[in-house]
Amino acid sequence: MAFDDDDNPHAQATPVNGTNAATEDADDDAPDYKLFLSMFDKSGVSSKAIRKGEKDFESHGTRAQDNLLEASRKVLDNVLGYTRIHREEAWVRGWCFPDWWAETDQAGEQEGLLLRDRVVMIEHERGSWQKDIGRAVPGKVERLGTGRLWLLPEEALYLVERGTLDLWWPNLQLEELLPSPDGTSRTDMGPNDYDVGMPLSLEAAYSLFISQESERGKITLPQYQVFSHLKRAGFYILRAPPYEAPSSSPPSKTIWQWLFSFFDSGAQSRQKPSGPLVQPGLYRAYRPIYDQLALLPRHKPLPTPPTIHPPQDPYRVFFHVWKSGGTPFSKKNPPPPDFRIAVVDAGETCVPTLEEIEALLESTPYDPPNEAWRGPGRMYQRLKHGHRN
Repeated sequence: MAFDDDDNPHAQATPVNGTNAATEDADDDAPDYKLFLSMFDKSGVSSKAIRKGEKDFESHGTRAQDNLLEASRKVLDNVLGYTRIHREEAWVRGWCFPDWWAETDQAGEQEGLLLRDRVVMIEHERGSWQKDIGRAVPGKVERLGTGRLWLLPEEALYLVERGTLDLWWPNLQLEELLPSPDGTSRTDMGPNDYDVGMPLSLEAAYSLFISQESERGKITLPQYQVFSHLKRAGFYILRAPPYEAPSSSPPSKTIWQWLFSFFDSGAQSRQKPSGPLVQPGLYRAYRPIYDQLALLPRHKPLPTPPTIHPPQDPYRVFFHVWKSGGTPFSKKNPPPPDFRIAVVDAGETCVPTLEEIEALLESTPYDPPNEAWRGPGRMYQRLKHGHRN
């Protein structure tokens, strides 16, 4: 039996038009190399060298087609071979000192400094990128490196990748690179003075700051991919401070709670091997009935859990993220984060166990629903908010 579409001539033309539309959309999404070509000061290359739109199906052996393909290849080579440079008025250099804060104790890490992981010192701060990138290390003036802006590995790699930071490996000690106590700087510290250090490429930055496992002063590739993607999306993102287990002090009991604790309330809810699920009797509330029907005990979130389960890698909060355009953001005193993110490599990590998920959720602050949402009319608001941990 023929389909109804066979009798409709307009139905047969729809896939063709849809294909052409999809092709046109794909061509529109393709990069227009003529825009890149306009940045070059080159003559003899026509802007029509790169063709967009419908391409030839196969080679027909003509010289015109060969010349057009060769011109397109040359323009593409020029675009890919473009050398990115730093403008002198916006040149920012960072010195790589991966072991400078290695011997620092972890007392300051609770303040969000993360000194032991900061590996790059900025020579001169320029630009608006400092709003949520880098921290100026406080301390005594006698301690070298204090008062300077230091970067985490993901921050330094992100700035190098976007062309903001010129990363150098020093040939001198830190005290020789910093200005003298009277404030005068060295005169032989320009971008072409290679006696003081050596500029590093993007590949060298990746090899210095990317590792397979969590190491001091380095970051894994999935963690950096999450960081760079969120930064390019416009979010404020900071590394989460180390986990600090809450103090689990048992709450004090009143005299009545102490007296009623002698009665075993769990004995009434134990299921018998045979018989009805709900024991016959007179019930004046629903809770005793639901307690007998429950297969698993109800989980009630508490400000301090009775049993502390510290989170284990990789199921722990690694980044705090804030949406832009909301509360004024300060990297020194940040507001409560909008999102807490744990980064897991799905290709090499198994499905988390219940204990790992429970430890991850318990590591987040207690955030119950608003007390004003109590009552039958606010049920959906309570469900939407949840307890967030």
